[in-house]
Amino acid sequence: MTKKIILIAAAALVSISCLYFSISAYIRYSEHYVKVYVASHQLYQRKQLEEEDLELIEAPREYLGNDVYTDKEDIIGKYVKLSCTLPKGSLIYKGSLEDDIRDLAGTYLKPGEVNFDIYTGEAKINSGSLGVGMNVGIYLTITTNDKPIADLLMNNCRITGLYDSQGRRIAPYDSDTRVQIVSLAIRKEYVNILNKALVVGSLSIISGSDTYDTDLDCSLNEESAVLEYLQ
Repeated sequence: MTKKIILIAAAALVSISCLYFSISAYIRYSEHYVKVYVASHQLYQRKQLEEEDLELIEAPREYLGNDVYTDKEDIIGKYVKLSCTLPKGSLIYKGSLEDDIRDLAGTYLKPGEVNFDIYTGEAKINSGSLGVGMNVGIYLTITTNDKPIADLLMNNCRITGLYDSQGRRIAPYDSDTRVQIVSLAIRKEYVNILNKALVVGSLSIISGSDTYDTDLDCSLNEESAVLEYLQ
């Protein structure tokens, strides 16, 4: 009987010890590990961070300094800085991100393209329906011999930026700020043509059925009825 009691007591002691160490380990783990966001894949320069770019893990508190973002709300919408890359699994460092980038429109340009700014006061534009990345057509209306002539001048001009009256970029989620400047990606050889068009007539910016086709490039309508007045 004594032997049986000793075995039961030993088993109970082992169970209590295991429970104690488990609880102690959990407490230590809870105190020294915190939830933090890391890159879910490689993040390149000028990337605007979205929720799918982040992955939540638990990391030792000692590994996290004041230069690490731990709150998702502080990360979403920011941009990876120029010449900076965050590899998969990397902590999101404050020094690697910025709220806005002044040269963002330039990063949307393809070889041979330039940004051409059109003020909403210079053209007929429904700015409320426009967004960065959209393709639009530029129509020109001129009056000659008291007879108006209107035709498509350029097609598939990609919007690279929308700005307010102070030249500040308007964020996609900002629906209150009024658009004053629309930046369009056009071929650099079309700049003079577009400058002349602003002088001799009135422009209209219109989106079409190929609004978000990324394979299309800005092109000049060689058959345009108004082109001869811009030579």
